[in-house]
Amino acid sequence: MIIGVHAGSQINGLRTGVEEYIYQLSRSFSQLADAKKHTFIFYSKDGNILDQSLIAKDNGPEAGRFVSKKLRWPFFWTQMRLSAECILNPPDVLFSPVQVPPLLTKVKTVITVHGLEFLYFPDKYSAFNHSYLYWGTRAALKKAAHIIAVSESTKADLINYFNQDPTKISVVYHGFSSPEKNTPSAHALDAPYFIYIGRIETKKNVDGLIQAFDMFKQRKGSDHQLMLVGKNGFGFDSILKAAKESKSFKDVIFAGYLDEESKWRLLRYAEALVFPSWYEGFGLPILEAQALGVPVICGNNSSMPEVAGQGAIFVDVSSADQIAEALDKISSDKYLRRDIIDKGTDNSRRFSWEHCAQNTLQILTQI
Repeated sequence: MIIGVHAGSQINGLRTGVEEYIYQLSRSFSQLADAKKHTFIFYSKDGNILDQSLIAKDNGPEAGRFVSKKLRWPFFWTQMRLSAECILNPPDVLFSPVQVPPLLTKVKTVITVHGLEFLYFPDKYSAFNHSYLYWGTRAALKKAAHIIAVSESTKADLINYFNQDPTKISVVYHGFSSPEKNTPSAHALDAPYFIYIGRIETKKNVDGLIQAFDMFKQRKGSDHQLMLVGKNGFGFDSILKAAKESKSFKDVIFAGYLDEESKWRLLRYAEALVFPSWYEGFGLPILEAQALGVPVICGNNSSMPEVAGQGAIFVDVSSADQIAEALDKISSDKYLRRDIIDKGTDNSRRFSWEHCAQNTLQILTQI
């Protein structure tokens, strides 16, 4: 069976949620015995989307091969160039880890829906991006032979907002990455610090986190710092403005996007991961922190309670006061801290990229 994969742009470089999903899933597919029966063709703009060790040297159709196929095109790549490829050289099934697949093709398509934030918070998107996501998702759901939702929360949203048939949707949880064994273990900073990992954008409520951190600092007079790790996203300018207006601005560190080694080193020694997003389809940083034994503070909304299990302090993300109180509790109550860490470690064992790949491959080969 030939399985086409819509991989889009290069993902060996700066990987956030969806890029990490494609990258880790491709690695895990290669380790499955059942995958040896199939050929995987990864379509991308630049042809550089896999570990080089996985890529076949040519585009032959032998089973068990991982082929990286470069499709050059200057604009509307998915709907024009990838659609054309699927018409001229159709795979048996097309897997689109990206929410909006090529629509101008009759190839059976399986899509992954990572979240529907744009329905809840349209003001946190540009007008173009919101329109593209809304209408693109509607068309994609109509086109798809089957839908993978990354959480029960996302599945419920698909049913409630888009009137999707529940039998057409399968929930397949993400896995999560772990640090390499040789990752340096030296403490990252001299002062204690809280860490946020994700895009620095308003839909992630980073401005609310900065406000809560300032309240915590003013109340406790502590020397804690707040480390913000991630690429700048929509609304970054307003977030930076909020930080500069904060009395604790000198302790707010915009670290930018970090390589994996640096990220793990910072996360390992953080006082807590603070993840007060307005909405999450899944929330990978929660599991990454739990697996490292780092306590988690996250929102009580969308998929976060489902993913974090009992291993987190849950907060109303609209309340800076409640977030600040959670920062105080996790940094001062050693018994609560130990309980959250233990429960988080246990919870993280429910998830792996191997299970994600197994369940995804089963769907792709049975539709």
